[in-house]
Amino acid sequence: MSTRLTSAICTPLHSHGELHVDGLLTHVVAQLNAGIDGLLVAGTMGLMQLQTDTTYEQLIDVSSSAVAGRCELWVGVGDTSFARTLARIRTAQKYSLDGLVVLTPYLMKFSPEELRRYFWQLADAAQRPVFLYDLPGLTGTELSMELIAQVVQHPNIHGLKCTRSWEWTVDLWNRFGDLTRVVPAQPERVADLIRLGVPDNLDGLFALFPNHSRALADAADRGDFDEADRIQAELSAFLPIAREVGLFGSVTAVLNAMGIAGEMAPEPYHRLDDQQRAHLLSQTAIQQLIEDEMKLSLTQPSS
Repeated sequence: MSTRLTSAICTPLHSHGELHVDGLLTHVVAQLNAGIDGLLVAGTMGLMQLQTDTTYEQLIDVSSSAVAGRCELWVGVGDTSFARTLARIRTAQKYSLDGLVVLTPYLMKFSPEELRRYFWQLADAAQRPVFLYDLPGLTGTELSMELIAQVVQHPNIHGLKCTRSWEWTVDLWNRFGDLTRVVPAQPERVADLIRLGVPDNLDGLFALFPNHSRALADAADRGDFDEADRIQAELSAFLPIAREVGLFGSVTAVLNAMGIAGEMAPEPYHRLDDQQRAHLLSQTAIQQLIEDEMKLSLTQPSS
């Protein structure tokens, strides 16, 4: 099996919230050069709901042109209502892309039947493949197995991107792996997913360290799980440090240190000051990740 890795990329911004085009292009090229198989633009890592409409459309335009068919390109379109999500879909599908990722509507609560109708009506209207996005930690709404079973019967719903517990992910794969495309976000258990036979992995951590992520998946694909576990441990070391300091501030600092310009989140997200940034980048685990990522990038052919 050859594992498909999809990076949920960031949205590099200037200080006042405009798209940092050079930062985005460098970010995308790093994914392509590392051998990443797909990009999710304007997902949770890209903070679509926090961007202006102008930035959102420019993000899709620039990303689509940069990818130019060299990998799969998905775009996040999920908003708070049918009308708002449909407007996002109409914007996104003006450009060349492979999938529309529809987050469960947030803020207000809807019944299972209302959610089924919501997804089906969007899939009817869309001119690109639709993928559900189940992220109850942020939306406050969990998609039940029963609802998923109903929704994926629609011919234009091609799969499900899920961020849930490990046990729920395994259950989802066992129930639906033969019926639709199951795309888990389990960045600390990539090798375990490969052991299960799951062909897809998607997460924002891959966007920060695409060469590590590719090396991890390749090692597991060839059955070298000792090497996969070693790389996994190195990658996973980033998360507790970043969460303690501030996730998007840490993401910005690390990507900037690797030559990707821009702020990765708009106001009011906390931005690290010079002292905080220096402290983060002085951490041994962070230094090792950056050093190894840069070394791995030198071994990859340019796209």
